[in-house]
Amino acid sequence: MMKLTVLVIIALVLSAPAAYRDPYVTIPEDVEVRAGETAHIEVIIEHVQTTMWNLRVYVDTNQIDNQFLQRLDIPHDGENPIHFDEEISVGTPVSAVIEIQVAANSPAGEVRIPIIAAGAKGPCMKGCEPFLVQKSANLVIKRQDPKLALMLPETTFEAHPGENIAVEVQLRNYSAVTAHIESLEAVPDEGLTVLKQTVPGQVAPGDTGYVNLTVVTKDAAPGTYLVHVKVVYRDQIQNRFTDSKTVYITLLEKETPVSSTPPVTSNPTPEPTSEPENPEKYQYFLAGMVTGAGTFGAAVMFGLFLKKHRPTT
Repeated sequence: MMKLTVLVIIALVLSAPAAYRDPYVTIPEDVEVRAGETAHIEVIIEHVQTTMWNLRVYVDTNQIDNQFLQRLDIPHDGENPIHFDEEISVGTPVSAVIEIQVAANSPAGEVRIPIIAAGAKGPCMKGCEPFLVQKSANLVIKRQDPKLALMLPETTFEAHPGENIAVEVQLRNYSAVTAHIESLEAVPDEGLTVLKQTVPGQVAPGDTGYVNLTVVTKDAAPGTYLVHVKVVYRDQIQNRFTDSKTVYITLLEKETPVSSTPPVTSNPTPEPTSEPENPEKYQYFLAGMVTGAGTFGAAVMFGLFLKKHRPTT
């Protein structure tokens, strides 16, 4: 009786189909994409034990949060899988690319994308055993923000009161998405007035928009003034961004006009010129001096003589 039981068990084991492990499924752990772009997730399936039949690869959308699902376009879901209807030989890797289009108005965040690889495995026709393998990729969604730079080729100006000043404003879009201009303001210091041309409604990627400003100075006194220029722009889902620059203006004093009449100058009083001395007069003077001296000496000598011979009384 015992021998019979062992034989029955052996017969059942031999008659049962051999069990094979599931194929290897490889997907990237993180896939980064920007709003408005398409993510590509490559799925590689390989069975190293036996052949695969009727392989299907798709995204199980039932497991995705509806907040993100409504902003994702997933063509390969459970109803429309990537289908391999031919036999896949043992050890042959198969590549399937899942595409996910992210809407331009999608918020930034991370979404878990469950990917299913299902089919049959085994050496018998159309497979002996069904299999289903699930792997998940982390879809990282980033915002594609416009980057608009407000640029001023010239920021410093000098003028006289009453003169108008022309200021060029450039709006240069460095991003890959369109920047929608909401407003452009030029706020001057008191005393100045700013006039502006029409502001463009949007600036395409890689383009530059131009706005010309006219600063009126007729009511301003000489001095230093500022004009603050600011642009407000947005993306497709109304997110707002700003950029600003400052213009520096110096109003100079008006110069006093110079008269064409030459200045009147007073003539200096001429100094009297001395006449050259007459040599003859000099000779007469010397002669007089000698004659006078001699007379005076004779008189003195005569007086002394009289005093000496005066009779005594």
